[in-house]
Amino acid sequence: MVDGTYYSEDIAKKAKGKNIKIVPTTLVGRSQKSENSSYEKFEIDEKEHLVKKCPSGHQPINSSFKEGSYRAHFNQKHCNHCPLHKDCPVVKQKKSYLFRVSETKLHRSRFIAKMGTSEYKELVRKRAGIEGIASVLRRRYKIDHLPVRGLVRVKVYLGFKISAINCKRLIKGLMNRPMPEISTLLYNHLFSLFSFQRA
Repeated sequence: MVDGTYYSEDIAKKAKGKNIKIVPTTLVGRSQKSENSSYEKFEIDEKEHLVKKCPSGHQPINSSFKEGSYRAHFNQKHCNHCPLHKDCPVVKQKKSYLFRVSETKLHRSRFIAKMGTSEYKELVRKRAGIEGIASVLRRRYKIDHLPVRGLVRVKVYLGFKISAINCKRLIKGLMNRPMPEISTLLYNHLFSLFSFQRA
């Protein structure tokens, strides 16, 4: 989970090579709302580098791929009376309508469309909880100014501070539960610790 500042298509490809999926919460650059994201509605085969169909299902007169950009010409009689023409990125020319988009712009458009789905929004919400923990560690536990130096000592200090957060949350959660349930939880926790030590 990263901020948009730490995301780019090149970084995403390198991460994918190491079996890591990067999920940005936003994208840098122009506002996502202000961008024409209808490029992703065109059917484009990236293996063959061909524009197959427009959002209305019409095939182009011709299609080409050069210097990282897709180009396709569509029949005027289809585009002139198309109900989607208002939001379509095609440009009118003398004999046809030209559709042109770079690979980078196409991928960004597809990504913006994906970010609008409910599944993606649900995934992004997890970052807020993670950010909250970092905020508490900085404000209350002053992790930016530790009184020790060295990797091992810093790890130990951070470990205790994170344990303190976990203990406080555990106590707060137990206070809202009935006594028999608390006893059962503590017993299960101690039993699991004992079993782990024996193993």
